[in-house]
Amino acid sequence: MKRLGVNEIREAYLSFFESKGHLRLPSFSLVPKNDPSILLINAGMTPMKAYFRGDEKPPRTRVTTCQKCIRTPDIERVGLTSRHGTFFEMLGNFSFGDYFKAEVIPWAWEFLTKVLEIPKDILYVTIYEKDDEAYDIWTKKVGIDPTHVFKMSKADNFWEHGTGPCGPDSEIFVDRGPQYGKETPQQGIQQDIGDRYVEIWNLVFTQFEHQADGTYAPLKQRNIDTGAGLERVATILQGVDNLFEVDTVRAVLDKVCEIAGKKYGENERDDISIRVITDHIRSTTMMIADGITPSNEGRGYVLRRLLRRASRCGRLLNIKRLFLTDLADVVIKCSGSAYPELIEHRDFIMATIEAEEKRFDQTVAQGLDLLQQTMNEVKKNKQQILPGDVVFKLHDTYGFPVDLTAEIAHENKLDIDRAGFDRAMQVQKERAREARRAKSDSSWIKSDLAKELKEMPASIYTCYEKTSDEGVLQAIIVDDHGSKKLVNELTCTADPVPAYLIFNQTPYFAENGGQIGDSGTIGNSKSMIQVNNCTKTIRKVYIHDAVLQSGTIKVGDKFTLTVDKERREKIRKNHTATHLLHAALREKFGKQLVQSGSFVGPDYLRFDFNHPCALTTQEIREIEERVNWAVMQDWPVQVEFMNMDEANKRGAIHLFDEKYEEKVRVVTMTDYSVELCGGTHLDHTSQVGFFRIVAETSAAAGIRRIDAVTGPAAYQLSFKEHDELAALSAALKAPSKELLNRVAHLQEQVKNGEKKLHDLEQKMLNGDNGSNLAKEVQELGGVKLLLLQVSVGSIEALRELADNYRNKLNPAVVMLFNVNEGKLQLICMISKELTNKGLNAVELIKTATTVCGGGGGGRPDMAQAGGKDIQAVPEAIKAVRQKLTEKL
Repeated sequence: MKRLGVNEIREAYLSFFESKGHLRLPSFSLVPKNDPSILLINAGMTPMKAYFRGDEKPPRTRVTTCQKCIRTPDIERVGLTSRHGTFFEMLGNFSFGDYFKAEVIPWAWEFLTKVLEIPKDILYVTIYEKDDEAYDIWTKKVGIDPTHVFKMSKADNFWEHGTGPCGPDSEIFVDRGPQYGKETPQQGIQQDIGDRYVEIWNLVFTQFEHQADGTYAPLKQRNIDTGAGLERVATILQGVDNLFEVDTVRAVLDKVCEIAGKKYGENERDDISIRVITDHIRSTTMMIADGITPSNEGRGYVLRRLLRRASRCGRLLNIKRLFLTDLADVVIKCSGSAYPELIEHRDFIMATIEAEEKRFDQTVAQGLDLLQQTMNEVKKNKQQILPGDVVFKLHDTYGFPVDLTAEIAHENKLDIDRAGFDRAMQVQKERAREARRAKSDSSWIKSDLAKELKEMPASIYTCYEKTSDEGVLQAIIVDDHGSKKLVNELTCTADPVPAYLIFNQTPYFAENGGQIGDSGTIGNSKSMIQVNNCTKTIRKVYIHDAVLQSGTIKVGDKFTLTVDKERREKIRKNHTATHLLHAALREKFGKQLVQSGSFVGPDYLRFDFNHPCALTTQEIREIEERVNWAVMQDWPVQVEFMNMDEANKRGAIHLFDEKYEEKVRVVTMTDYSVELCGGTHLDHTSQVGFFRIVAETSAAAGIRRIDAVTGPAAYQLSFKEHDELAALSAALKAPSKELLNRVAHLQEQVKNGEKKLHDLEQKMLNGDNGSNLAKEVQELGGVKLLLLQVSVGSIEALRELADNYRNKLNPAVVMLFNVNEGKLQLICMISKELTNKGLNAVELIKTATTVCGGGGGGRPDMAQAGGKDIQAVPEAIKAVRQKLTEKL
């Protein structure tokens, strides 16, 4: 057989099926589109569900891809074995109502035996036991030895998921030789014993519809869906044992060893960490290249978990520096030719990984503190098991994999409450599952009227040319006790009636790409309708979220559809300004800055982007100046349609996870801003008028958000600021140019006043008031106790007072109850030597707050709290004194 590298196998496969009339498509993004049921693409056919269901028309009836995939259910097993991984590439060829078994089976055989030159005598296949058609093709047309064909049960070789399209499949196995086991083909394949016989390709023949009554009806359109794991094929051709040893993966593994100063295969514990890092950096690099950024939920959480697990394993290998970007560079070099987004977004990938690795360096120390503190408490209580809730908190908050916590606990001769951890994890998974289910179910289009809307023709879209148009009403959808139904007629007799309306054509922009949908009116001589929003289905049926204000409407009636032009104009200003803002940010901070989200409405625009820290006042001013400079250039805003390759050559910016059609819409403002965009825009940049940033805030970890306004709203903001400045000048009795000096002078006066107040307070505390306090000191077992209600102006003064008396009375227990402006503050300080005898300030504070309410915390020698019931202070002092009597 040919000894080919991963990149060579991929190219050979795609080229082979191109020669069979297939359209080669690039890998879809790892971010699913219109499929909220999953977080990440996990199989080669997953991005093409809409083609198989008939919801979308495929670009061709024959398609071939190599799809990036990520699966994380077995993430805890990654590293422990050489078989588990989170990232893999799936080769596939697909037929949407085109060829079927008679073609695909011989092609699979031809590719394996002629292109890859795998010997025929080491190939075996399985088929569904009732699939005589596949058996005859394999044995008679292909000519495979019948003893190499195994008929399997429905459980093994019939692909189905509940009701819907389904069918038999045929799996292809390779015998790796006796060095991998002595089992027979029957044992290795039929009984799934050992590692000698490996499945490398599955051919799925979708030919039935599984009915609700349990029967199977033939499909009108039969499909082919195949999947071959690229890394698994590479292990066979390269004669290696597992996926970590194929060339592109081994290159990463070797780099890990180089950085760590380790040799793979010498120490199993080190090997586990090396495998974890190798796998996880491949997954994370691919995820970030598709626009995913670290966060605490969803796919962002998956990314964060993978990065932190890899970083922690680096610590276990004694790597003392940030190192993950070095590995990402290897991934990009090895796979960039197949996935150009790796090269295109290299700066963004590196910046994201470095920022997250630095952030984890900071949080891991906190997590280790919590772990150490918990282990100390467990040992002090003479127990052996770390609580499950703490293990889960370490995992969920600090990014500690459970096996890491278990390992550290084991080093300290402790176990973990794995069952408690699993329960907490299950609660989180259920919460996430419910959230995804709710998100999925939120689309009434999918749940109630999928069939009707699927059969409805696409609307003619005149949004870019018109703000008013004529249309024929195609459908009326109303809410019927929580579900949606179609009606032919709707009448408004009294109160306005909400409805969803579909016309054969519309000038309304449907919300998309961050831009809000149009609003306006629809009417004829018999009725008047208010439109609040417009959306569209995946098949481009435009749905108007409307309210019938008067009259009667019927399907088939003609209407005039009129967009609110003034509102549309405000949206256009904000959308064009959004592109200029994006360009200004990239010009200022570099091309690694990418869009992470946006909102474009009539009143303001919002733009999210990756950036490690808040923008300074000077940076915000500079961005405003750059945008307004572009506005004043009066550049024409040009819109062109072109294919994706041409758009890429023009340097057009596009969203990571957006799915684009064969022809894309490119919005250009000279070479300053070139973006793929389906939104509405101005004709010239000068029509923006004026641009002002309203706020710059954090949207998520590593993601900044800018809110801005344009045109009249921007002028109004400037007028408002001018009026406020004038009012401030009047209040401070200083001209605007002297305000900063005036404020600085007032701040200095306040600072001096506070110092005088503090000095006076201290004088009072250390004078007569201090003498009175000293009279309250009691002695118990050689320890001086001061438990007293006081009144000082700040928590700092209270803390200083308590510390003074602890030092003066040493050894001492000092607890002060401060009543200041109706609020109760508690502080307890204990001499260091007394903490070694079992006295604990936190414990005494809890005793007090049990009586007077509130809560707090601290250290054994110092704790503080806020109280609720001032009247209960005498009772709280009594309770603390009783506690100390028991202790001393």
